[in-house]
Amino acid sequence: MKRKSSFLSSALFTIAVLTPTAYATNGTLTGQIGVQVIISEGCTVGNNTSSGTVNEWGSINFGTYADLSNIINGSVIGSDGANTVTVTCTSGLSPTLKLDGGLNETSSLRSMISGSTKIPYRLYSNSSYSSEIAVNGSIALTADGTAQNIPIYGRILPADQTSTAPSSGTYTDTVTATLSW
Repeated sequence: MKRKSSFLSSALFTIAVLTPTAYATNGTLTGQIGVQVIISEGCTVGNNTSSGTVNEWGSINFGTYADLSNIINGSVIGSDGANTVTVTCTSGLSPTLKLDGGLNETSSLRSMISGSTKIPYRLYSNSSYSSEIAVNGSIALTADGTAQNIPIYGRILPADQTSTAPSSGTYTDTVTATLSW
């Protein structure tokens, strides 16, 4: 009988050692998690939208007029239709914004078109319309980490027109803006 008791004790001991019990003690482990962000030099454009692969940085809407016998002014407005487009560049960069001739450039003037009729217009980098942005010209921007308005103003001049009473219609153009740093 001693043999059964010894065998039974040995079996119970093996089960007790190999089976976790509700009497295990609680513990605590401490570890570390690395956290990182890399801020690279660069620029971003604010108050814009994108459609597919095209970034839309705003628009100039000159309004509705019966003729072009007077100077007509406008400025770039962002995608919300009320505020300007902004550029923010990290400090230490030398950013520039280059503007091409648009889709309908003629004789170094940008032009809006409806059918075959064109309305030439000019772009400026200041609100006094004294610094014209030539076709493929650029404007320097500030790089100090704060958002700044993109300074683009449009003007339709009667002297640039072949007719100050063009056909009625909606005249459009698209200028490609390239931000470099």
